[in-house]
Amino acid sequence: MTAGKRLAAAVHVQHPTSGERLVLLPGDPVPPEIAELITHPDAFLPDPDEDDNAENSGPPAKPTRSRKTRTDNE
Repeated sequence: MTAGKRLAAAVHVQHPTSGERLVLLPGDPVPPEIAELITHPDAFLPDPDEDDNAENSGPPAKPTRSRKTRTDNE
Protein backbone atom coordinates (compact mmCIF):
# COMPACT_ATOMS: atom_id res chain seq x y z
CA MET A 1 0.00 0.00 0.00
CA THR A 2 1.40 3.38 -0.95
CA ALA A 3 0.78 6.35 1.30
CA GLY A 4 -1.37 9.00 -0.28
CA LYS A 5 -2.59 12.35 0.91
CA ARG A 6 -2.59 13.31 4.60
CA LEU A 7 -5.69 14.42 6.45
CA ALA A 8 -6.16 17.86 8.02
CA ALA A 9 -9.19 16.75 10.09
CA ALA A 10 -10.79 13.55 11.34
CA VAL A 11 -12.91 11.81 8.70
CA HIS A 12 -15.46 8.98 8.96
CA VAL A 13 -15.89 6.82 5.84
CA GLN A 14 -17.19 3.39 4.94
CA HIS A 15 -14.65 1.02 3.39
CA PRO A 16 -15.72 0.37 -0.24
CA THR A 17 -15.23 -3.42 -0.19
CA SER A 18 -15.68 -4.57 3.41
CA GLY A 19 -18.31 -2.02 4.43
CA GLU A 20 -16.38 -1.46 7.66
CA ARG A 21 -16.72 2.01 9.21
CA LEU A 22 -13.32 3.74 9.28
CA VAL A 23 -12.27 6.69 11.44
CA LEU A 24 -9.23 8.39 9.95
CA LEU A 25 -7.38 10.88 12.15
CA PRO A 26 -5.55 14.10 11.22
CA GLY A 27 -2.09 13.44 9.82
CA ASP A 28 -2.94 9.86 8.83
CA PRO A 29 -1.87 8.82 5.32
CA VAL A 30 -4.89 7.81 3.25
CA PRO A 31 -4.74 5.12 0.53
CA PRO A 32 -5.88 6.38 -2.90
CA GLU A 33 -8.99 4.15 -2.98
CA ILE A 34 -10.19 5.64 0.33
CA ALA A 35 -9.17 9.20 -0.65
CA GLU A 36 -11.60 8.99 -3.59
CA LEU A 37 -14.47 8.63 -1.12
CA ILE A 38 -13.59 11.83 0.76
CA THR A 39 -15.26 14.72 -1.03
CA HIS A 40 -14.71 17.65 1.34
CA PRO A 41 -12.10 19.94 -0.27
CA ASP A 42 -10.51 20.98 3.05
CA ALA A 43 -10.17 17.44 4.45
CA PHE A 44 -6.58 17.06 3.21
CA LEU A 45 -3.41 18.92 4.11
CA PRO A 46 -1.91 20.87 1.22
CA ASP A 47 0.80 18.98 -0.62
CA PRO A 48 4.04 21.03 -0.53
CA ASP A 49 5.08 19.67 -3.93
CA GLU A 50 1.82 20.81 -5.52
CA ASP A 51 2.18 24.30 -4.02
CA ASP A 52 5.65 24.71 -5.51
CA ASN A 53 4.46 23.54 -8.91
CA ALA A 54 1.42 25.83 -8.81
CA GLU A 55 3.65 28.87 -8.30
CA ASN A 56 6.00 27.94 -11.12
CA SER A 57 3.33 27.02 -13.64
CA GLY A 58 1.72 29.69 -15.75
CA PRO A 59 2.96 33.05 -16.96
CA PRO A 60 5.22 35.14 -14.75
CA ALA A 61 3.47 37.81 -12.70
CA LYS A 62 3.70 41.39 -13.90
CA PRO A 63 5.51 43.77 -11.57
CA THR A 64 3.25 46.19 -9.74
CA ARG A 65 3.19 49.75 -10.93
CA SER A 66 3.84 52.57 -8.53
CA ARG A 67 2.61 56.13 -8.84
CA LYS A 68 5.01 58.91 -9.60
CA THR A 69 5.42 61.57 -6.95
CA ARG A 70 3.69 64.83 -7.77
CA THR A 71 6.06 67.64 -8.56
CA ASP A 72 3.54 70.45 -9.13
CA ASN A 73 2.95 71.34 -5.49
CA GLU A 74 1.18 74.67 -5.16
